[in-house]
Parts: sequence; C-alpha cells; structure tokens
Amino acid sequence: KVLNSGGNGSFADVAAGIIWAADHGAQVINLSVGGASPSAVLQDAVNYVYGKGVVLVAAAGNTGSGIILYPARYPHVIAVGAVDSANNLAGFSNFGPDLDLVAPGASIYSTVIGGYGYKSGTSMAAPYVSGLAAILRGYPAGFSPDAIEWEMESTALDLGAAGFDVSYGFG
Repeated sequence: KVLNSGGNGSFADVAAGIIWAADHGAQVINLSVGGASPSAVLQDAVNYVYGKGVVLVAAAGNTGSGIILYPARYPHVIAVGAVDSANNLAGFSNFGPDLDLVAPGASIYSTVIGGYGYKSGTSMAAPYVSGLAAILRGYPAGFSPDAIEWEMESTALDLGAAGFDVSYGFG
C-alpha cells in the first residue's frame, strides 16, 4: 500500500513501494494509481524493477481522454483500459497509442471501505491483467516481462478495429 487512507500520495511514495516490493520478491506489481505528469523518480523505479524481471501493470486513467496516465504510460508498464459488460470501451476509460490491453472495469464487485460494493474504473480493470500476468509468470518456462506482455497481447480478444487500435489496445 503506497497511498494514505484518503487515497493520496506522491509518485515518490509509489516508487518506494514498487522498489520495496521487487526487492522483497514481488514478480508482478499492480499499480491502480495514476497521474498526469511524468516523474523521473517513478520512471527510474519502473526501470529498476523491470530490470529485476518484475511485470508492471497499471491503470490507464479515468478521464475518458486520449492520454494514458503515468505510470501506465511508461515503457515496461502494461497500460490497461476498461470495458463494460458488453466489451465496449467504458466512457470513463482513457485510451490512446500507449494503451496495451483492456479488461472489465465497469461495476466490478470489490472490497470498499466498510465492506463490499461496486466500483468502476481502470483501477478495477488492471488487476485482471495482473492476475493473468501472475498465472503466466508461474509457468515453468519462466516468461520474461516482455514475453508475458506479448502472450497477453497476442491472444487477447480483438476488440474494435482489427489488430492494435487506440481504443482497445490489443484487446
């Protein structure tokens, strides 16, 4: 956990958290956080954990704009947008040329403060991709982060225009 009880924190907090996780054996890290501005500290941390073979997955953002937020926008991070139950891009989901994959992100039943409830957002979609990355990481072949990303992108249900597109990434 890198954010405070109000859901706030800095990219330096996120960077420290992912470095700590990687140094303590994490093989897949889900980053359901995002911001509009780049951070050298965060990018250095992303590069560090990628160099250790860690798969990084991050939420694309929830402003419905054509700009992927950081850290999802960095190379070596799998950027995840959200689709609804009909596999249509959720209206809130960010999209663009840096988007890699989409996953269910509308009305997802999850833990909330005080119990359980329905939430929507790319932060709800990213854990689906992180879970698949963890399964692939568990294969005896010992897939690299790039190989895991390629496996997911090359086998995803192709949504939108054929092949990669800015709305759905690779599907």
